[in-house]
Amino acid sequence: MMKFLMLMLIPLFLLSATETIWEKVGKVYKIEPRLLYSIAKVESDLDRYVVAFSYTKMTPEQVNKLSEFLSLNHIESRQYSQVISIKSKNKHEASRVVYFLYTNRYPRFDMGIMQINSIHKPLLDKAKISFYDLFDPKVNIQVGAYILATCFERHKSTKDAINAYNGKIDDNPYSAKVFKEFKKLYTNYQTGKTKLYYR
Repeated sequence: MMKFLMLMLIPLFLLSATETIWEKVGKVYKIEPRLLYSIAKVESDLDRYVVAFSYTKMTPEQVNKLSEFLSLNHIESRQYSQVISIKSKNKHEASRVVYFLYTNRYPRFDMGIMQINSIHKPLLDKAKISFYDLFDPKVNIQVGAYILATCFERHKSTKDAINAYNGKIDDNPYSAKVFKEFKKLYTNYQTGKTKLYYR
């Protein structure tokens, strides 16, 4: 099994300057860069500062407290069927959101471009990566690629591995969303209409 600390040892600056972060990290973890990009597109729509978690797991008191915090700080949020998505304007604001959620013991939450879940804190601590570091897309993508690579190690099928990244293998439409995005991206990439952002 891969060592998590390898994450901090990736000499990205030694690789080709023309490669994107997706290509650099994909090469290290042997993952197709467009798959990483497709997952990020599904997870966050490439929003580096988004924080999301299950709305249904909050207590009524937490709902009120969060609403008050967001209103007081003029931070935008959007509620979907079961998820609340908090869209910060910058790293400082996103970091304040995470600090609020973590110190007030809210349900586990996802952060940044690849939506890294707070359940991974022990692994992040080992690699000396803070929650706040995850708002740097380059760090977030490396962590996401590591997590996805471990999912591929544990599961035989690509579908199961991708669903495992989302936290649930059976009866999960997540991989279908990722494959749909991948197919669209691949077609557009071939015709030069889509570029993989972030160098």
